[in-house]
Amino acid sequence: MERDIYTEPVSVDAETIRNLGPLTAMVGVFEGNGLDTHPVADGTLDEPYREQMVLELLDPQLNGPQLLYGLRYHTRVTKADDGTTFHDQLGYWLWEPSTRTILQTIAIPRGLVAQASGTAEPDARRFTVKATFGSPTAGIVAAPFLHENFRTLEYTITVTTEPDGTLGYEQETLLQIAGRPEPFLHRDRNVLRRVAVAKPNPAARSVPAR
Repeated sequence: MERDIYTEPVSVDAETIRNLGPLTAMVGVFEGNGLDTHPVADGTLDEPYREQMVLELLDPQLNGPQLLYGLRYHTRVTKADDGTTFHDQLGYWLWEPSTRTILQTIAIPRGLVAQASGTAEPDARRFTVKATFGSPTAGIVAAPFLHENFRTLEYTITVTTEPDGTLGYEQETLLQIAGRPEPFLHRDRNVLRRVAVAKPNPAARSVPAR
């Protein structure tokens, strides 16, 4: 008997917030001060930064029988000393309840996209996702300049959420830099505090109150 990859579920809960598993505490707007360890021409530099992270609720996403719940996010990072943009990133955090899989999609306007994957229990307050260069399902693709000079070999982020409304992460990006024999471990870490809550997803707002 062939597997059915077309038929959608008969009933889907429209309220995303009830079905986000370990992503539940990430909903809203968060701000915080972090530290970036990145490569420079003569070695390594530790640079403080200011970050705002906006995470909005999506409607349920269906791929035939597959059901995903998630968040659309935008992260903007500015330099602590002068406020200029240091990093900008868009993407999605997705949760598949049936497989307990977490996906993070990443798009950076310097010519890089990636998808990281991991698993967690629905009530987890700490989880990790990872992408690896060359993977067909959790991989990394870059434009020519980055691919040739700052190739991302691995990307890993561990997220921790707390009951007090804080969201922390430790991010490691392994780079193969042109002219350097050994890969460079680029680190970012921050603890952000929720400063605003997100609105319900559109489908949930359209359902009559019960």
